[in-house]
Amino acid sequence: MLTIITHDNSMNQELSISEQLKRRRANLNLSLADVARRAGTSAATLSRYEHNWTRFETYTLRKLATALNCEFEITLRPKSDRTPTARTRSDAIAQLSRLFWDHTLTEDDIQKHPVWLVERVLEYGQLKDIDLVRSTMGKKAFLKATASAYRVSPRTRTFWKHMLNIEGITCTKKYSRNTAWNY
Repeated sequence: MLTIITHDNSMNQELSISEQLKRRRANLNLSLADVARRAGTSAATLSRYEHNWTRFETYTLRKLATALNCEFEITLRPKSDRTPTARTRSDAIAQLSRLFWDHTLTEDDIQKHPVWLVERVLEYGQLKDIDLVRSTMGKKAFLKATASAYRVSPRTRTFWKHMLNIEGITCTKKYSRNTAWNY
């Protein structure tokens, strides 16, 4: 019987790819070297893949799945642009409050000051914070606030300008400082 190793980029995934690889190898009582030899890769690569590596190569994953007698499947599902619940907003406030050392963050700030909130998270937050804000505000509101952000560093601004271009959104703020975006 074949086991399926699935990569689902959603937050609801039961086990990460790393956990699936590690669990399957343990169930088969195989060492890192055994699986690496079967897959034609190195034990170091397999170790990285089993320890929360985030840049998986499809080619290598297919070889590892074959070595572990598994099917390899990638599933793409649209993310829901759901309206956040009060609990989601309070969870967001709890997680993001560390980024607002000069202000006590409230649920009202999400609606009343979305650009300020997004600027702070883009500049000082981690990827999980950005994802939380996007899911709390909704994708459209997040992208609109991001396009309006202007109190961010040149590096952050350049990165998000490119990300917004991918989404087909033109930045709405022009900058007068020497760190202005080139239009």
